[in-house]
Amino acid sequence: MKEYSYKEIGFLQNIVICIYDFMLVFSVLFFMSVPVHIFTDGEAIINNMFYKIYLLFIVILYYSWFWIKHNQTLGMKAWKTYLVNDNQDNKIKFSQTILRIVVSILGGHILLLFNSRSLHDIVSKTRIIKKEKLS
Repeated sequence: MKEYSYKEIGFLQNIVICIYDFMLVFSVLFFMSVPVHIFTDGEAIINNMFYKIYLLFIVILYYSWFWIKHNQTLGMKAWKTYLVNDNQDNKIKFSQTILRIVVSILGGHILLLFNSRSLHDIVSKTRIIKKEKLS
């Protein structure tokens, strides 16, 4: 039977995971925008609130699906980290994912400069942990 230890990740690893996920989300947004751009000759992209809501919906869907289904995004998977509840329950709720996304968009990572946890972790009552095998 394998035993694991769990520890919180640091500032640098958190930022690297965010950059990795940002590149993946940007790619998804790019490819999901191509049909909109083609069918409207680029008109739908300029100052269109529906287009911005469409992009936000894609971002929410990306993060929510990965966090609820797998407890990790692709960026987190590369670093073997997981998103868990503060109460150590592995089931992440949709409301928690929405809170994490909204607060992180509003600057939730800034708190990482002064604290071991980000603002969106505190508000959504979640934390990112690293799972390591015990020898």
